[in-house]
Amino acid sequence: MTELVLTQVDGGVMIIRMNRPDKKNALVGEMYAALAEAFARGEADDDIGVFLLAGVGADFTAGNDLKDFLTWEALTGSVADAFIRAVVTAKKPVVAMVRGAAMGIGATILPHCDLAYASPTARFLTPFINLGIVPEAGSSQTLAQLAGHRKAAELLMLGEPFDAATALAAGLLNAVVPDDELEAVAMAACRKLAAKPRATLLMVKALMKTAPEPILDRLTREAAVFDLCLKRPELKEAVAAFAEKRPPDFSKCPR
Repeated sequence: MTELVLTQVDGGVMIIRMNRPDKKNALVGEMYAALAEAFARGEADDDIGVFLLAGVGADFTAGNDLKDFLTWEALTGSVADAFIRAVVTAKKPVVAMVRGAAMGIGATILPHCDLAYASPTARFLTPFINLGIVPEAGSSQTLAQLAGHRKAAELLMLGEPFDAATALAAGLLNAVVPDDELEAVAMAACRKLAAKPRATLLMVKALMKTAPEPILDRLTREAAVFDLCLKRPELKEAVAAFAEKRPPDFSKCPR
């Protein structure tokens, strides 16, 4: 894997860092390919339960490197498309840790992350209209779902920078925390997720990612998965732990 993307595993958490700090982690094709490959490896590894996506240094990512971007012939089928789809289709939880620049894909990827934390230094921009192109990563839909049509129109049609407080209000973030606490907060969330019953966690995410449907259909879908959970060992472990006044240990449950 290229050194422009760094990965490490810490207690069931795969930390994926974009590593081009001298360019605000602006993305080139090689980085997109490495990011997609990292997610594929993590999905296939039973020892990994959670992804943490971050940037090296003071920035998350400034989005596409414009010089590299001008060499593109299409988004469809590209390495950038592969990265976006890897995050969108990830079965395991994805957590984002954002500081500094979060531009273009650095902003539009956030709705596909299950949790996202930022420091007050974070500065967001969806610059597509200013470049004469439309938004990507499904953001013409996801931003409207999170923030409502008017706010999404402001972000996508005016293409002006916005701060972490605005991103929080728009639903792009779970919390804004002091910069010196950001990594600890994000990793604490990852470790909590990694300690949950893995199979159940994936079921919850799969249900949440299922397309909207009539509520009675969703009741039926949830009940079918609920019935499966009743037959699994996680419930027995949770009840036993409660009775024995100890934390549950789901590590031996099938994943």
